[in-house]
Amino acid sequence: MKRIKKETINEIIRFLIVGGVATAVDYLFYNLSYYLVLAGISDQAWFDGFIRVTPRTVYATLIGFTFGVIVNYIFSIFFVFRNVANKKTSRSVGGYLVFVLLGIIGLFLNIGIKGLGEIIIPLNSNFWWNSFVFAFATGIVLIYNYISRKLILFKPKKNLHSDGLLLENEKQEKTLHNHDN
Repeated sequence: MKRIKKETINEIIRFLIVGGVATAVDYLFYNLSYYLVLAGISDQAWFDGFIRVTPRTVYATLIGFTFGVIVNYIFSIFFVFRNVANKKTSRSVGGYLVFVLLGIIGLFLNIGIKGLGEIIIPLNSNFWWNSFVFAFATGIVLIYNYISRKLILFKPKKNLHSDGLLLENEKQEKTLHNHDN
């Protein structure tokens, strides 16, 4: 347990790379929607309490999320999570729906964080504040996404630790078995 497992680190690096690409797609479509497509939509809050939820922020977040989650799913099944116990399930329509459902939970978390940011400084009044709140919300949701998807959809194979490495006894057994052949 002292040394950090190489496969786990590699998987997290792949997850961060894919997350960065998906976030860039999300950010691009969020900003195009927020500042261009939805610029004429009222900033009248739907909810104004502990958080402030405006239609413009919600719609732009949904548009960015939609494009980002599609990119994220495709790269996750082919690039990030290589050691999956049941690839058939994770790559099925049901697997995609679970992926999207977990993403929707993250989306609500994202909207809530943006709602808190909206209370501090209205997002439509400061591009840099809007970008900071976007980045902060994305970081929190990134952690949630990795943990939830790893535990629910992309469970590792049984003969491997959750970190992706064979048990030491199994390594020795494989080595002995290979020498016998």
